[in-house]
Amino acid sequence: MSEQNLTDDLAYLRDMAEAGQNAPLLGGRFLSWWGGLGALAYLGHYAIAEGFMGLQPVAFAWLWGGYAILGFGGFRLLQMTFPAGKPGAASMGNKVSRLVWMGAGMTLFAYFAGALARSFADGHASAAFVWSLPVVFSVYGLSQLTTGLIAGNRFLTLAGWGAIASVAAAVFLLGSNLVWVFGAVVAGLTVFLPGVLMMRSEPSDTV
Repeated sequence: MSEQNLTDDLAYLRDMAEAGQNAPLLGGRFLSWWGGLGALAYLGHYAIAEGFMGLQPVAFAWLWGGYAILGFGGFRLLQMTFPAGKPGAASMGNKVSRLVWMGAGMTLFAYFAGALARSFADGHASAAFVWSLPVVFSVYGLSQLTTGLIAGNRFLTLAGWGAIASVAAAVFLLGSNLVWVFGAVVAGLTVFLPGVLMMRSEPSDTV
């Protein structure tokens, strides 16, 4: 093998590695699903808290119970229908995204499991549910920011910073029902919208 051929091969491998590093992120459908559903749930919570249409507090249980069932059911369906061998799935950005959001999901599950257990122990809804908004926004922010920085995705990075900044506003609004409207806006702008944009930039199923 000549020196020129070796140089060309190394340049080709470098280009391939850089292309894989910058491959489009593939988790858009999952972000848009959870972000959109979360935004609707927050708006529903606000409506119940304000007593719209005569809704009683028991409606909170129906709302969030339905959210959990529909959310995980839809998530599982999206997993089952995700195209196998999608180009770019092995890129560093997509690997980090999967791992970060897996940890984020487990963190939120642990938080809400504890809040639910405390509610059963006390016989009424725990204050942990009210404080969940800053916790959720923190998880949104760290997950989006980490994925965005690793993948070189500016919009995702901006969404991460936006979610982190929203933690302060959420804490400030605690005690006001407007915090749930704010939650819907944050979920829409930092999770749902990035998910939609990621879906639009996904490569086709075949190369």
